Amino acid sequence: MIGEVTAHGDLWKGAGEREGVIKVLDLATGTADVAILLAKEYHNSNIQPLSSKRDLTILGVDPSQNMINVGREKIIKEHLTEQITLDLGDARNLKDLPNDEFDAATMSFGIRNVPEKELALCEIHRVLKKEDQGKAIKGATFGILEFSEPGEEAGIMGAGARLFIRHIVPVVGAILSGAPREYMHLQSSIKEFPSPKEFAKLMEGLSCGEDGRGTFRVDNLMQLNFGSVQLYIATPIYK
Repeated sequence: MIGEVTAHGDLWKGAGEREGVIKVLDLATGTADVAILLAKEYHNSNIQPLSSKRDLTILGVDPSQNMINVGREKIIKEHLTEQITLDLGDARNLKDLPNDEFDAATMSFGIRNVPEKELALCEIHRVLKKEDQGKAIKGATFGILEFSEPGEEAGIMGAGARLFIRHIVPVVGAILSGAPREYMHLQSSIKEFPSPKEFAKLMEGLSCGEDGRGTFRVDNLMQLNFGSVQLYIATPIYK
């Protein structure tokens, strides 16, 4: 996911020449795994010499304070406290974040658990920089990684993945974690999540903003793990 998001928008290119810093928003950040990987890729980038560790800031947002507490400990151990900040928050209400603020956003295995998906997507659209074709301004990149049940087109391997998600994951997860309800919810939420084509259509059919012109253009839809995981790469635009 990290490489696809950063490559799509040339996120690191010209980092030392930008005005200000590169700003990335990681939603459903959990224990900050994606945020940490983003920061590490930036510092390992060979595109050009990086003038300062402060050229990048990553804000991780999650509704679980326990997750955030664990994530903060990991960030300290990785010596990334200058780049990564974690805050308690809800993707459906990013009221403390200004419009057109971020160069990229990521969300891994989080949108499936949001009851009002359109509301969250429009909030994310609001805080991302928008594409302006008239001014040749490239929009931010939004990457979503999410589970769904493989369709019939995935063939035998997809059928095996469906069986694994429906029956093996809940049982093994319940045994190992001692939390059967949570793992039954995982299986149920994956089954109820829209198909990849339906979710891409939902993203592109949004009417965000006061004038309703805001939406996303899904530039790439990648099928992973025999169709059980999808990576959506999108750009915030105006209709």
